[in-house]
Amino acid sequence: MVRPILGLLVALLFVTSLFGLASAQGFLFVDPGGTYSTLIPDQWVFQAHLSTPQLIVFYGEADYDLLYFESLGKTIYESAKELAERSLELFASPGGLDQFQLHEEPEAIYVAGQWGFSCSYSYQDSRGNTLTEYRIFFLLPGQTGFSIAVSGDSSLEVEGSFFEDILIHWRWLF
Repeated sequence: MVRPILGLLVALLFVTSLFGLASAQGFLFVDPGGTYSTLIPDQWVFQAHLSTPQLIVFYGEADYDLLYFESLGKTIYESAKELAERSLELFASPGGLDQFQLHEEPEAIYVAGQWGFSCSYSYQDSRGNTLTEYRIFFLLPGQTGFSIAVSGDSSLEVEGSFFEDILIHWRWLF
């Protein structure tokens, strides 16, 4: 009797350590398109009515907490840095994001075997709220653009945050 329980306990500890559930409370989210998986904190809620095959959206606890994963489709860019820089140029240009202000220049970041470029910026939404966003741009196989972003109405700290947990548990499925 003790042997099966011990085996079950060892298997449970293995799965827990594999997904890091001992340090983070959340659920495993697997992209329906088969591109990635990650651990999403329990307090973040999937928004089915706002999500599409290209855009996956979660809302957090505060009014303006937003987490999203976006497939940007096939691009003409040769690198994630070029994709990030061009995207930021478009955000800052007429017709882009209102009151756009870059806080952190694009910086190389390594997430689960893929190099990307992260940056942070703020802008004003259509209701006049100033939102801050931290975004990582990737250029995936086949020159497919992809971004991971988190935003809110206050400054964002990535280190030691739920977002760092999401990146730690990130897995590319290709």
